[in-house]
Amino acid sequence: MATFTVFCYGTGETHQSANNIISQFSKACTPENSIHVDGPTLLGTEVKANAKRATAQIINWLNTQQDGSHNINLAGFSRGSVTSIYIANNLKRREKELAAKEQRLLHAGKELDDADKKLLTQLQEINLNLFLMDPVAGLSDKSKMDGRLIPDNVKNYVAVLQMDEMRRDFKPQDLTRIIIQSPQTTKVSMLPMYGNHSDTTKIKNDQMTAGPKIAWYSLHQFLTRHGTQFTNDQIPQIVYSQNYKKPVDLPKNPSAKELLELFSINHEERDAYLKSGLKSNLTDGIPVPRVQRTLNNHLDFYVKNPDFFTNQLERELFKITYPKTFNYLFERNQFDIRFPENSNSTPEQVELELNSLKRNNAKLFERLKPRGVQEINGVITVGPSGGLYHLEPCATVVQMFPNLVANDLVLQKIPNKLALLEMNAYRLIFRYQREKSMLYFSSERAEDSRAKNIIKEINLLVNDKKLSDDEKYHGVLDLVEKNYKEMAQQLSTSDLASMLEKLLDSYGRQYKIQDPGIVRVFLSEIVYTTMKLLKEVISFVGNLGYIGGAVLFGIGHAVQEIGRRINDMLGPLGYNPIKYVASAIAYTLEGIGFAIKNSFGLKPLTAWITSGLNGIRDAINTAILDIKIERAEAATNNAPVDPRASVTQALRTRSEPDLPKHRSDELSEPLLNKQNESPSDLQATAINKTKEARRAMQEQRETIYNKDQHDDNQLSHKDDSSFQIS
Repeated sequence: MATFTVFCYGTGETHQSANNIISQFSKACTPENSIHVDGPTLLGTEVKANAKRATAQIINWLNTQQDGSHNINLAGFSRGSVTSIYIANNLKRREKELAAKEQRLLHAGKELDDADKKLLTQLQEINLNLFLMDPVAGLSDKSKMDGRLIPDNVKNYVAVLQMDEMRRDFKPQDLTRIIIQSPQTTKVSMLPMYGNHSDTTKIKNDQMTAGPKIAWYSLHQFLTRHGTQFTNDQIPQIVYSQNYKKPVDLPKNPSAKELLELFSINHEERDAYLKSGLKSNLTDGIPVPRVQRTLNNHLDFYVKNPDFFTNQLERELFKITYPKTFNYLFERNQFDIRFPENSNSTPEQVELELNSLKRNNAKLFERLKPRGVQEINGVITVGPSGGLYHLEPCATVVQMFPNLVANDLVLQKIPNKLALLEMNAYRLIFRYQREKSMLYFSSERAEDSRAKNIIKEINLLVNDKKLSDDEKYHGVLDLVEKNYKEMAQQLSTSDLASMLEKLLDSYGRQYKIQDPGIVRVFLSEIVYTTMKLLKEVISFVGNLGYIGGAVLFGIGHAVQEIGRRINDMLGPLGYNPIKYVASAIAYTLEGIGFAIKNSFGLKPLTAWITSGLNGIRDAINTAILDIKIERAEAATNNAPVDPRASVTQALRTRSEPDLPKHRSDELSEPLLNKQNESPSDLQATAINKTKEARRAMQEQRETIYNKDQHDDNQLSHKDDSSFQIS
């Protein structure tokens, strides 16, 4: 296996002029197995062409390699990050073209020539690994699918997202925009970090040092783990903004404790990063006021306990470094079979570990005090356990720093099926909310309230319910199923219904829908058409013929933004009377703009009326149709399986004749079935049970694998539709 690395620069950057993380890593990389892609100009029109040229260079490199699987590592910043996503999609597109060509030739009794056949095999077996620093596509390109879709040839996707960038034209490809084509095979980590767009790409001043160091270590570990080689096997020197200091060496291979200490320093530097994001002038970016990135509204979907942790990497480093303390304060002191001696601890055991934590990381110790940790006269005590009813899977630290994970049970339990399902559901809902018609760009989608409720209920179930992971997993699917059935019973044409259906289908849940009969369908169509016509008339009038509403929205938005921008530029008013007058004018403009934007109250009234009509329509349709929906029992074993994890999946989804069902579940998901035992019993038997589980799994792997191979060959492939009319 060989490795080829591509470094993609951001807007206006070149290999010669840039002085940041991408330039340092690119220049330190061995040139025979790497290339660099200079950044586009201000408008970003060169992104597509840059990606096309880089794709051609990658294919040329593959042509020089032997058959087999190879690593292609892509690292980028800003639009260079989006260029990397384009490259991944170009490679996937080329693979599909060759596969289609092969099928055409086979039908004609021919076959691909040797060169194309070799390339097709290489593209099918390729390992694409993406590490992206604040991927920003630009205003006109952020919704283009080639810059949003992570295709299934990507094996690892890591994105660093800057929390404090506030310019309107610097919107990132975040959780609400990115689409993971194959969540079962693509490992994903999305890591919010303090600072504006470029604050982690170099050290800008002595008050913002930890963030860039964390990024440096993360990128170096990511690339070297996937085969990239650097000169003298050294981590590239870290650089300073405008060379106010000379580049310096970083200690190689930091420990988990050292990385956790960097995160503690990062928290101390929070104010400096926040001020960096607030800095502005009238000509900086689009001349509109700064606003927080929307990812700040969704931080609890990026990391549990976002009030304490910056991102999942920090959270998981805490988990593996101080497991007793983490389990007690953040996991409700639940027993964790992966940490049998470091979970469900007594307060005295936690207090002993806290003494070590204080010696190693005094900053972190201070931050724990609001969570019940106290020190009186040198004696450390803890209050009641706290946190979430959620055992941290540690998927991010395993993906990025597997060398730091000494516990093989943690490695064994990746991926965690509940965590994957949870994130798949969130991404799907966010995608529904974002992808709306241009005609209704300023309005919420018809099923937006349902979408919000689904997210809220999943979040509550996963984090706050005292249930096993298995119960939560099926509970999430049941919740999605409930909403899908409600929409199917209304014959809903909403995109959300089809999205929920596809999600359920990917987890092996398919349904038989009873035919309601021609008469009921006819009556339903009359109701639907009548209510839709009434809704459209009211919406047309309420939005002033759409064009009028859009014009008012644009004018009002502009006036409101001018007022906000003036207030941004005024800063603290102090004792300056002129500033007070200017601020009063600015607030007046904001109020006038808000009123105009909402058509002087007509727009929200229209939205309220049309929402009510939707509810009435759905209730009437449900009553008329009286559709019965049943789960198709035969579909339960059709969930997609990662071929590399077929043995594990086999243990999860079926019980063997010589293994009782409850025992099969216990062996396959040791974290899922321990809730009914007392903590003391669990601790007393945990190590023996774990060894027994390992041994039993090992004994059955070969048999189950062979059986799977045979069974898979017998499966019939039906039409993609999940609907079966009975």
